[in-house]
Amino acid sequence: MRPIADANPRALERLSGLPAARALDEAFSHLAGSPSARLAGLAPDGRLLEAIAARALDGARGAIYTNSEESGILAAFALAAAAARRGGPPLAEGVLALLGGARAPAALARALDGLTVLDPACGGGSLLAAAHWLASRAGARLRLSGLEVAPIAARAATLRLGLLGADAAIRTGNAVSRAWPPCEVILMNPPFLRHESLPPAWKERAARRSGLSRQADLSAHLVQIALRHAPVCGLVLPRALETSRSASPLRADAAARGGHLLSLRSRSAGSFAASVDTSLAVWSEGAAALPAAEATVPLGRLSARELSALARGLGGRRLRVARPAVSSRLPARLLADLCDVRFGMKTGANGFFHLRPLGGGRFRSALGGVVRLDPSDVSPLLSGLRDAVAPEVARVSWVLFRPGSPSPAARAYVRQGEALGVDERATCASRRTWWQVAPGRGAAPVLYPAKVGTRAFAFHNRDGLLEDKKWHALFPREVEPWLLALLLSSTPLRLAVDRGARQLTGAQAIADIDCGVLASIPFPDPGAFAPLEATLRGLHASLARDPVTTDLAAMLGRPAQRELDLAAGAALGMSRAAVERDRRELLRRSAERLERAAQVRQAIARAASTG
Repeated sequence: MRPIADANPRALERLSGLPAARALDEAFSHLAGSPSARLAGLAPDGRLLEAIAARALDGARGAIYTNSEESGILAAFALAAAAARRGGPPLAEGVLALLGGARAPAALARALDGLTVLDPACGGGSLLAAAHWLASRAGARLRLSGLEVAPIAARAATLRLGLLGADAAIRTGNAVSRAWPPCEVILMNPPFLRHESLPPAWKERAARRSGLSRQADLSAHLVQIALRHAPVCGLVLPRALETSRSASPLRADAAARGGHLLSLRSRSAGSFAASVDTSLAVWSEGAAALPAAEATVPLGRLSARELSALARGLGGRRLRVARPAVSSRLPARLLADLCDVRFGMKTGANGFFHLRPLGGGRFRSALGGVVRLDPSDVSPLLSGLRDAVAPEVARVSWVLFRPGSPSPAARAYVRQGEALGVDERATCASRRTWWQVAPGRGAAPVLYPAKVGTRAFAFHNRDGLLEDKKWHALFPREVEPWLLALLLSSTPLRLAVDRGARQLTGAQAIADIDCGVLASIPFPDPGAFAPLEATLRGLHASLARDPVTTDLAAMLGRPAQRELDLAAGAALGMSRAAVERDRRELLRRSAERLERAAQVRQAIARAASTG
């Protein structure tokens, strides 16, 4: 993983005392042939211009710039796909030639010449520069255009593409509200902004234009607009789009109208983005999808021939191609068929609603200080995974302010919250009564963490504790709660959840589980585990109060856990060998997540030390 600033660290250091606009001008003049005394002795390239803009913006509006290696891979696949649509060589042949693995055939140059390419969130121009360079090497000239909301980045892109002699037009504007020029290819690394971070006007315009819900992230809105605007789209996708419920219409639309010719990420180093787990994706209208792949090395180390093989659907020693899962020999259901799966309770202001009991009817509020409340005004709360010591043992240290019939003390606390402006927060203001959290909803019999790491298991909520948004709430219909919790803690089912999780916060070795992902995992048909009930009850007795630790290898090494894994596998029709493979894969995925988190922390520390 390499921050964009690493392109020219010494040059950046020498320009650090200048305003961004002046630094851009001086760097451009130096690169254009008017030597700068400040940059004497250095040989920076055009990436310096983008690095200056990136430093000036410092991640504003979700801007995380694309490094040159990943820009080249994404541009090569997108250009090769577009060339094939225009009568050029097949995808794999085009990728190989564009990446320098073979001489470019004349048919490729003819197919690419005059191709219109747009980046509607172009930043400092990395993707457009990569496309120009690859096409020029093949003997073709592209027509490039870009939109960029930040004027300093738009100027950096203009100067950078000008240095290359590209036919490019960069305009300043918001891609959500401004019309996009016609094009045949879109290359885009969309801003990674959660919907909570969007200004209301942006959110309204984005939802109206994309057709997605207001709960979709900005990247989802922009990707949906892109898929409808151009027949070929090369995209840097946050992995959240693969699983989040708000992006499900986007996924359905993409699958109905075409297929991904590239879906690639690195397992060893993640992507260039320090805080967002991403993949490189190229979608083509009317195309049959090729399998997704994971590299065991940073993407920049993959050779042209390895990537060309991937364009034929083939893997290799350093590229693992995803294959369809083998169906079980026994009938399986989805978890949603057997229970309701809901998001945990979201208060909108934990500092007001989550209280620490002090005894004697006194509670500590992070916002309101020490308050007095009646026992009926609060309910015991399981606030996070660490409060669950074992599958049926909790350490309750919080309560939730959730009065049914509020006491006079509770009404006084509500007035205090209004004086603090809690009622004006978005989640609170959207309720009929701002301080009533999930009215009418009781405690869930089973809880499953909304974030998983090395320590993750389902919790059998025997004591009727309320949960917060760190949990998913499960209300079983056709299976007993103890059995549901037990089977969800088996490795085959836990792995199914883990495969759908996405690592949003790269610096931590945890991954987010969307409610829809949990609801869609395979679960044994009740008839399949009926013959195993006596065995499962014994395993439940062995594991229910056994403390769970972060030592995943030790947890999987417990004899009762291994027996549970085999029983769950048998109920799903899996062989013993298949169950053992699942156990090894869960350990591997956990180790890779830990390794990736360490790498991201190191990258952030390096960026901080040079910035």
